[in-house]
Amino acid sequence: MNTSPQAGGIGNGKFCLILLVLGCAAVAVWLWVCWCVFPLSVWNDVRLAPSLALLRGENFYPQADFGAVTTWIYGPLPVYLWSPAALAGSPAAALLAAGAINGFLTLAALIATIRWWPAPIDGRTRLAAGLIVVAIWPFAAFQYLQADNVAIALALAGNLLLVRSQQPKMLWAAAVLSAGALLCKQTSIGIGAAQIVWLALTHGRKAAVAHLGRCTASGVVLAALLLGPLDWRGAWFNMVTVPGGLPWAPDPMGRAWDMAPELLVHVLIPALILAVARRRIFPRNSPLLLPTIAYLCTLPPSVAAFFKFGGTLNSLQGFTLWAPAALLSIGGWLLERRVSRSWLVPTCVALAALIVAIRLGRMEELPLRPVTEHYRQAEYLAVEFPGQIWFPWNPLVTAYSEQRFYHVEDGMSMRFLAGRAITMDHANRALPPRMAVIALPRGGTEWGIALSLKPQGAQVQDFGLWTLHSWDPGTPGP
Repeated sequence: MNTSPQAGGIGNGKFCLILLVLGCAAVAVWLWVCWCVFPLSVWNDVRLAPSLALLRGENFYPQADFGAVTTWIYGPLPVYLWSPAALAGSPAAALLAAGAINGFLTLAALIATIRWWPAPIDGRTRLAAGLIVVAIWPFAAFQYLQADNVAIALALAGNLLLVRSQQPKMLWAAAVLSAGALLCKQTSIGIGAAQIVWLALTHGRKAAVAHLGRCTASGVVLAALLLGPLDWRGAWFNMVTVPGGLPWAPDPMGRAWDMAPELLVHVLIPALILAVARRRIFPRNSPLLLPTIAYLCTLPPSVAAFFKFGGTLNSLQGFTLWAPAALLSIGGWLLERRVSRSWLVPTCVALAALIVAIRLGRMEELPLRPVTEHYRQAEYLAVEFPGQIWFPWNPLVTAYSEQRFYHVEDGMSMRFLAGRAITMDHANRALPPRMAVIALPRGGTEWGIALSLKPQGAQVQDFGLWTLHSWDPGTPGP
């Protein structure tokens, strides 16, 4: 097949290069804006707090009746990988560093996949396809700390190694990465299963059994290394007992309807392509076979997590494991049908730029500098009310100012929903000793649990970007 540049056409020479540079610039602006808004989300604060606890030698998997309740009910590996960010000297700096680490892991896996995944296309077409991949990638992967982000990055890298080489060291590396994905999030078990199924189909039963052994051994060793320094009872309670007790979404059809566009992209469109192009996708030598098996193997646990209480789009891992290789393969199919590269590359770049423009246009604000003013205000409040102020959704503030960790409201809520609500005595042991102020982001998230702990008659006032519920120290609680 000839994929060399064709004479003439708008996609050749300098003009094509200029288009690719402009496309890269558009995607870079999107990624920059995602990093700028990263400190805005309280979810990033509560998810980075365990990494700071790890660095300080504290247990981020508290026991059922002891320790500050966190929101972390996932595997330990992301906590370790994000921990360098917690070396920063302030909450805002730590979150910006965590946003950079988070984005780097995802982009590194995507760039490697786009660059080296087997596909009969040239470098410029790969780059154009890569721009679309980044543009359509779930925005939450760049704007929020999520265990799924790390799991998917490791899975993409592992699948790339596996499909390119069957050397023992590559097989072991793929097994380690799939085990690492499972130690990011429990529902990532389909990633290792997909590798085993693919080896069974392409290299026989013996190869599949051997890889099962590699994955198992890798998982045992990694679990021992990561969980060994921690409290095993607390780890089991937070990773198994609490998530296992979370209820199903009260209105599953309502959730599916509310997220119908996302489900269309992540579930239905891939399924339609698999059905239409099955003769190209499912042969043993197809480079799209492994990503397709990964999509299918991760679908059941992903959908189950999606319909659990708190589940959302990040639970659907299959599309992100499939999309990069799928776009490369589709590009190759189009070139085989004699679609001119001189039109294919500009079309891909234009589509990527359009997607970025739509995403930027849907944002209420378009910050070009990191949004951290609310943390400067929070640090001032922490100094004004030492040992008295509780940030139920921003534990990093007092973790830095007082060197203490207090309960996270989302963690308290999950325990309540799982039928493991903490006692008042447990609550008081990990709250400010002279608590007289509860600080919540103005207009932000709150589940009502934190405010149920304030006494009657508490005053409510806004301070900048914060809403403060305050009372005289020593006032009896509710």
